[in-house]
Parts: sequence; C-alpha cells; structure tokens
Amino acid sequence: MKEYIESLQQLSKSQLVLALARQRLRETERIAVVGMACRFPGRIDTPEEYWDALARGRSVLTEPRGIPTDSAGRPRWNVSAPDLAPLAGLLGQGAYLDSVDLFDAERFGIPDEEADHMDPQQRLLLTCAAEALDEAGPFDRSARVGVFAGVSTVEYTFACLRNGLGVDGLSPYMGTGGALSATAARVATGLRLNGPVLTVDTACSSALVAAHLAVSALRRGECDMAVIGACHLMLAPFTTGVFDRAGMLSPTGRSRPFDAAADGHVRGEGCGVLVLKRERDAKADGDLPYAFIRASDIHQQGDRPSMAAVSAVAQRRVMSQALAESGLDPHQVHYIEAQANGSQLGGVIEAETIAEVYRRTDPGAAPLHLGSAKANLGYLETASGAAGLIKVALALSHRTVPPQPGVDRPDPAVPWERLSLTMPRAALPWPAEGPPTAAVSAFGFTGTNAHVLMQGADTPQPRPAPRRTVTKGRAHWPAENIWR
Repeated sequence: MKEYIESLQQLSKSQLVLALARQRLRETERIAVVGMACRFPGRIDTPEEYWDALARGRSVLTEPRGIPTDSAGRPRWNVSAPDLAPLAGLLGQGAYLDSVDLFDAERFGIPDEEADHMDPQQRLLLTCAAEALDEAGPFDRSARVGVFAGVSTVEYTFACLRNGLGVDGLSPYMGTGGALSATAARVATGLRLNGPVLTVDTACSSALVAAHLAVSALRRGECDMAVIGACHLMLAPFTTGVFDRAGMLSPTGRSRPFDAAADGHVRGEGCGVLVLKRERDAKADGDLPYAFIRASDIHQQGDRPSMAAVSAVAQRRVMSQALAESGLDPHQVHYIEAQANGSQLGGVIEAETIAEVYRRTDPGAAPLHLGSAKANLGYLETASGAAGLIKVALALSHRTVPPQPGVDRPDPAVPWERLSLTMPRAALPWPAEGPPTAAVSAFGFTGTNAHVLMQGADTPQPRPAPRRTVTKGRAHWPAENIWR
C-alpha cells in the first residue's frame, strides 16, 4: 500500500484525475448481453419463441398440463403408487419441460455411462450454454471465459435410491454427475472454457447473483467473457408436497402477480443462459447486444423474524443500492420485472417498496410498468431469475413492454390510486423518455435478494437471424431412475 500511495503522490493533479476517471470508468462500464438460449415450459426452446409468447401475453398455465413424460412417453413418476397418489393432483399442475431425458452426449465428447449419470440440469445448462455461445459468435479460445451457473436441487438419484439401488449399481460418474459444485464446471469442461468457474445457489435469486458476480469479474478483468445462467428441474415429487404444506402453492393452478385473486404459485421448470462481454469489447467485436447490464446488487437482511419471512427493508436496500451504483435517477427506469411470485402479502410489500424506491408514490409521476414472467411460465424457482433477465433483454431489444397475463383485478390491498404503477394489459411501445431502462428483481426464499438494472442499446440495430442449432440427442435415463 505504501508503494502505491507514493506512486500516486508523484502524479500531477491532471494525471491523478485522469487515473481516477479511468478507474471509475472500469468500475461502472456497461456489460453487454451478446448471446442467449433457453428451455421453458410450453415447448419454448429459443429466445425468439419466448418473445413470441411474451408479446402475445401467452400463459402456459392456461394450457393443458399433466405429469411430465420422457421421450418414450413414460411418466416421470408413478402417481398411482400409494405414497404418491395423494400428490397426483398437485404434480399434474406443474409447468414442465418435455423429454428431459434427451441429451446429445456425442456433441460434447461425453461417454454414454457418464451421460446416463449426469444430473439433467447439468446437461441442460451445457446444451443451452453451447447454443448461447454459438449465437454470440466466434471468440478467441485462449480468452478467459467465466462460468457462473445457478442450480439448487440434486434430485436425479433419488429414484434409484427409492428403487433399492445396491453397491453393484454404483457408477464412478455418480459423484460429478450429482454434485452441485460440478454444475458450472460441466459447462467449462464440456465447452473447453478457461476462466473463473462458480456454481451459485441462493435459491430463486441464483441467476441474478450469478450475473452480479460475472459483472464484477468482467469489470475487474478476471475474465474477458462470461456465461451466466440457471437451471431447475423437478425430479423428485415430494418437494411439491413440502411446498404445499408450507402454503406456497396455488390451489387453482395459476400465478396471478399483484392480483386480487392471487393464491400462491405454480412450480415450473426451465433453463436460461446469457453470454456477457464488456461494452468496449462488444463494440470491438462488432456485436449487436440485446441489452446492457448497468448495475446490480445483492443483499441479505438477517435481522428478520424467520428465514422465510418477507423483508421490506431488504427489498428496499437491494433496490436502492443497485440504483445508487447505476447513477440513474429513479424516474429514468421505465419497467420492473418483479419477483411477484403470486403471494398476496408478498405482492403488496413488493409493490409498495418499488414505488418508494423508484419515487412513484406520487400518482402524477411518470408511470412505472410492472410485470412478472411467472404468470407466463409458472415459477421456475432457481431458473426464474434467468427467465426474468432474458425477458427484459428481449423487451429492451424490441423496445416493447409486453402485456402482463394473470391480472383480472389488481389487488385492492395495493394503493394503486396513489401510486404511479401500472400493469400493461396489452403490449406497449417503450416510453420515449431517455435511454430505455428496466430492472429485474429476484428474492431467494432464504433471504438473499438481488436486483439488476439493464438498458437498451442507444441506437438499436436489427439483429441478424440467429445462428441456432437446437439439438435433442438420445435418451440418457437409466431404468432405475424412474419413480415406480
């Protein structure tokens, strides 16, 4: 430290100001979103299909659902089994992905036995990461590419334990195949990426926390590009029963953010991946970003009645800190992709907190639009933040605020008449005042909250047709991993 201070003292005033300005520029540089990929319920397999659903206000929760099946038509769980039968109705309400047994192991040089024992969440993240990087375009393989991947559950091996797997059925690949810590490493090794690699588990805020860590790593020069994302699959049926006992699930099978009839959420599955670069690097490479991350923050308010208690203080702090880091005026933000998971009490607290932080407590202020993709897709839990980030990047790219399904009558417990908050019922052109700016919130159920501020390109240009190769592969799902 002494040597560093002495070196600064030798600088002239103008040199010192210039050095500090350059440092500040590095610390606040916008981070470009240059590639994306996803798998969401309703057979939404690309960002383009996702945007089509968002723009039309489509909700997969209004469409026929049931117990998910694999590529051979086998149900994931035998809900006629005596211990599973009581959960059959709840399990049939979920928003699932199709054929999660399929995986193109050959594409990544993975042996069949290893692929069989890999958690399908690892497979999906690896596949989506490859697609997102393909869309982002060629990159220097010697570059440092960070991987920050969110995943929370390890349920793939539960069925084989239920079915009485013995010592003879063990595989050496079960270790890395079923470890949370291996999730991000699977992407790095599968795609031969070199850089910081970290698996993140903060429950539903995992993807936004991953984005926050990646942004920091890019600004500090720890990596030249970053792959972020999260995946969530519901492979064990009893977790649904636990959530139902906790009063979290909607008995009507709908997610209604900020609505008078909000009665809980619908569990859902999904995977979303984004590729990030520093803005100057994206310009040098000729990229056409979907959007930019302007600022982010994470916060845990440990001083609250219980771990799962909603904290208005925590929400206020994380939003305020991210906003302060961005240097933006609150009225410059036009849209918030809210946590809004269908809890009535949580919705009231979140709406009032947003209005306070973003100075929309005056009904005469410029309107701030609210939305939540949970009404479109269900609550994707660990992957819900990835769905929110991709939604906002697409909305900024298209300069359109998508309509919000699931709202028939705004919750009267929210004082809408004195707040300048709105929920669009139809698609709206993005407000023209200033650069298009939005924020995404994600609140982990154990208390780790995250908030990310994003901006659209200053002069949007049409993106070229995406270079998408959506591959399915072959079935990799041992018979002992079927719930009987």
